[in-house]
Amino acid sequence: MRKGSRTSRTVSQVAVAANALNSAAMKRINYRKLALEHYKNRLFCAHCGFGIPEVLEVAHLDCQRHNNDLSNLVLLCPTCHKMLDLDLISTETMIQMRDRPRVVRWAKRMKDAGKKAASSRRQRELTRRRKWRKAGLKAAATRARNKAVGVQKVGE
Repeated sequence: MRKGSRTSRTVSQVAVAANALNSAAMKRINYRKLALEHYKNRLFCAHCGFGIPEVLEVAHLDCQRHNNDLSNLVLLCPTCHKMLDLDLISTETMIQMRDRPRVVRWAKRMKDAGKKAASSRRQRELTRRRKWRKAGLKAAATRARNKAVGVQKVGE
């Protein structure tokens, strides 16, 4: 046999290797697609709320990568995934946070947004007007002072 050539295998060895490869490929499940499809209306970290789907990772709660049951999967950001793997976040807590109802109470978050927004808009407009008035008065005073001294405008 030449140097660098492959070792010869029997036909049965090749068939057994191919069969093992095919069965492994058939058993492999894309658990990321499975989890993203299942949690499609909750595409954010179950623990902290980070919400960029491309960055989210799928964690196995029992740390068994071959257990792809939906009850074992949770979407996490990389930081929370690492904390779960290091047992800084308990599995029970993660299950509770994954399964909790997500209801946003906008009234609580934006108490007086309408009144506040109108008030701040009015305040900004008044500030802008004062600023322009002050600039106009300053320009008029400068023109009057220059006229009294006899300074001519540039270009005259």
